[in-house]
Amino acid sequence: MDNSELQQEVRSLIDAILHVRVGIRQFIQRKIKEENIDLTYEMLQVLNVLWRSGDSNQQEIADRIQKNKASLTSLLDNLTKRGLITRTEHAADRRNKIVSLTEMGQAYKEQFKPIYNEFYLTLKGDLTTAELLGTAKNLNEVYKN
Repeated sequence: MDNSELQQEVRSLIDAILHVRVGIRQFIQRKIKEENIDLTYEMLQVLNVLWRSGDSNQQEIADRIQKNKASLTSLLDNLTKRGLITRTEHAADRRNKIVSLTEMGQAYKEQFKPIYNEFYLTLKGDLTTAELLGTAKNLNEVYKN
C-alpha cells in the first residue's frame, strides 16, 4: 500500500469518527431542547461523569470530557447555580476540589433515562451486537495505536 492510499484510508476513518461525534452531540442537543431542559450538552457531559463514576475531582472530570480546567470551572459554576452539584475541598489537598451530585443532580439521571434509551436504540440501528462490539473493539485498538 502506498502512502497516499494509507492517508486516504486514515482520513476516511477520521471523517467517520468526527461525523459520529457531531451526530451524537446534535441528537442530545435536540433532545435537551425538545424536553425543555435547562442544561447545555457540556453540562450534561459533566453530569454523566458523576452519574457513572460518583464523586470526582475536577481534573478527572476535565480529562473525561476533554475540557481544560478553566472551561470546566464555568460549567461547574453553572451546575452549582442550578443546584445539581456541590464542590468541596479535598481533605489532603485544599486546592483540589471534589465534585459531587446533589439529590436534584442525581434525580436528573432518571429524567434522562428515556432520552438515553432512545439514543442507544438510534445509535445501534440495524447493527448486530457483534458488529457494535467489533466496532468498539476496533476503535479502542486505533486509540491504543
